[in-house]
Amino acid sequence: MEKILENYKSLLNNLENLSSENIHDYDLNKTGLFIVDMNNGFAKEGALSSPRVEKIIKPMANFANAIASKLHTVVAFTDTHDEDAVELKSYPTHCLRGDKESQVVDELLHIENIKILEKNSTNGFFVMDMEKYKDLDNFIVVGCCTDICVYQFVLTLKTYFNQNNMDKNIIVPMNLVETYDIDNIHSGDMLNTVFLNSMIQNGIKVVKEILI
Repeated sequence: MEKILENYKSLLNNLENLSSENIHDYDLNKTGLFIVDMNNGFAKEGALSSPRVEKIIKPMANFANAIASKLHTVVAFTDTHDEDAVELKSYPTHCLRGDKESQVVDELLHIENIKILEKNSTNGFFVMDMEKYKDLDNFIVVGCCTDICVYQFVLTLKTYFNQNNMDKNIIVPMNLVETYDIDNIHSGDMLNTVFLNSMIQNGIKVVKEILI
């Protein structure tokens, strides 16, 4: 147990020592913002909603609105399931098609040039037409949940680029990702720590924040 606690402290220290970056360090004509599952069902109401996720809506909206007009691409993924979706065998019913839960939160709906992509799994990669993003060098990924949809998306994206020998940057600002918390079942703080470190180990650029 002591070794586990020692390792966990090291993981926390890794994140505390991360730096911030400035948005102007990127060529915005070759940069896309990818917003994962910031919908009502995960942020505001329903079986899988979390106040932790709701807290990142405002800073995310401020960040996105400040840069959207200069970016090549702004995409928002949102869970959108039919009632017979296989995923609902693994999770409580959520984000049904036509229901308010599947709608992107109002605070993000008016981001300039935003493109909403509905997805029927935890991984937004599978609804992307990668040909549309071939000119991007930088993929900024924000949203929820750090350890599920965000994690699966950035790792699949990274392995796709590796497979095709494409040198791209995937950037995750820590202040704009979050996960839910359930006592004794799903520790939000611990899982943020573990999965952000795993992203780093897999070649994802995790930063404290991106300054605008």
